[in-house]
Amino acid sequence: MKKIIYSMFVAMMTITSCQQKEAAAPYDAAAEKDSIAKNLEIMYTAFTAKDANTFLPLLTDDCLYCGTDSEEFWDKEGYSKLFNEMSADTTYVAPTFTLGKREIRLAKSGNTAIVVDQFLVSGWSDRIPVRNVTHHVKVDNKWMCDFVSMSFVPYNEDLEKIFLAVKE
Repeated sequence: MKKIIYSMFVAMMTITSCQQKEAAAPYDAAAEKDSIAKNLEIMYTAFTAKDANTFLPLLTDDCLYCGTDSEEFWDKEGYSKLFNEMSADTTYVAPTFTLGKREIRLAKSGNTAIVVDQFLVSGWSDRIPVRNVTHHVKVDNKWMCDFVSMSFVPYNEDLEKIFLAVKE
């Protein structure tokens, strides 16, 4: 009985080890990062221009968009509604971004990436940077955003002032 179990174990390990491993297709990391950066610039320009027809198709259907407020969690449908309302409001002036730092981290497969952008947003605050973290996936050989999280990232030396300002 032990021989049969050991034989089955060895056979199972042999079969498993002989399986073809899917190798990641080679890709040009610099070109992919450049493509993602250009896509983000299109997104930011479209956002500032309140151009929903350009901005919204760059989000996947299952995109999660988290705003700067702790209550702001939107799926694509919810964010699309908000963005279209904002775009239609002639009194609303969309903020402009001044990029300070950008870090793009590609997955080993070259098909997903995380981007961390840090910038100042005129009209919001010239003293507290905003960090925008996005996740990008390649869909039909095109980069799309499936996650956005925007948050203020104050400097450590300003934290005490902020805590005192919001203290009850």
